Amino acid sequence: MKKIEPNRYPHSATLFKFCKEALEIRYEGNVKVIDQDVGAILGYDPADCSHWKKGKKNIRALATLRSIADHLNIDERLLIDIASGRVGLEEAVFEYRGYGQFALTGRNLEALKKDFFKDPSKWQTGESIKSFEELFDIDRPAITKLAANVLDSGSFDEAPIYIPEVYQLYPNLSLLSDENLETSISVGYEGGEDSKLVTRVSFRGPEMRPYMRFLAAKEVFKHLAKSKNPIASKFFGSPDEVLDIQANIFAGMLLIPGDLLKREVEKVDSSLDIVLQLADVFWVSKALMNQRLRNYMEYFN
Repeated sequence: MKKIEPNRYPHSATLFKFCKEALEIRYEGNVKVIDQDVGAILGYDPADCSHWKKGKKNIRALATLRSIADHLNIDERLLIDIASGRVGLEEAVFEYRGYGQFALTGRNLEALKKDFFKDPSKWQTGESIKSFEELFDIDRPAITKLAANVLDSGSFDEAPIYIPEVYQLYPNLSLLSDENLETSISVGYEGGEDSKLVTRVSFRGPEMRPYMRFLAAKEVFKHLAKSKNPIASKFFGSPDEVLDIQANIFAGMLLIPGDLLKREVEKVDSSLDIVLQLADVFWVSKALMNQRLRNYMEYFN
């Protein structure tokens, strides 16, 4: 019987899987990524590539991780977290994909305009005809106001914001831990899109990772909008293309409120990694903190 060497470096094997998925995301499914494509990042021959994939080769050197980061054009700190086991594959891929859109711009905006002018009736739900600008207005000030309303309702005045406590503010919104869940987050709706709507959100527990906190925070916004809660009246009937962007902005503001962000920035040690310090305080990922800081500096909220 052939003796099979055990997986000595499981985190290195996870790093290999991450690199492969990252390449597939980069090529948007237009190129079939094979193991040798991953090995080529570090100039490995097929044997070394196989050892890396099977966890028989330890990938931890900073210079090596920096080479991967340069090739994939990502923050090497994410790779360090993967190689040390602090971040699993699913979370790492989520971070690599990013937290979605926080504005309707670029190719998505142009494609949406083309679709709208071909068939504007597709998005017209009320009696009055709305223009493209009216229908697809993100309305950041209204999102800021809604996030502040939720935070005030729970008297949240220090970081981090506890998502389970936010959920407790709304009787028809629940958050449960399920260790057997196949996906990171599962959302179920009952009762239709009105005041009777019940939203049940489950996360793969017992620990709610930073990206799960973000996804759960998005569901707060979507529940308030879909259930026609008075505090979210501005968002009743928002097109799906806009609703998800609005939910992203809301989640960022809920988890990292502007006033608390300003307060914590004044406390950090400027000689150390500012983003890392703030991410630890707010229990969010470095990627989301970077995004929130960019938004705050642009809009001051």
